[in-house]
Amino acid sequence: MNTKKLNPKEQTVNGSIRTLLQELKQEETAATPLQRVLKIYFGIKPLLAFLVAFPFIPSVWRKALVLFTQALEALALSAPEVTAAFKAGRDL
Repeated sequence: MNTKKLNPKEQTVNGSIRTLLQELKQEETAATPLQRVLKIYFGIKPLLAFLVAFPFIPSVWRKALVLFTQALEALALSAPEVTAAFKAGRDL
């Protein structure tokens, strides 16, 4: 077992991932694959931010992570909110 003290950023990353894993274990399925991707993205967002700031990762890789993060942020903003009450074609 690792007994190393974690700094606040590492604690944030660990907490976010633990919460995500617990939520994914409790839910049977997300309403859509897009919702599942976005849920996972928001759960690992602190990890991605940590990696982008980590100086030992090559700068080109960090730039790729920034682009990936920006693309997922844009996707999250444009994605329709789908709730359990949503029924496709109900209003037709």
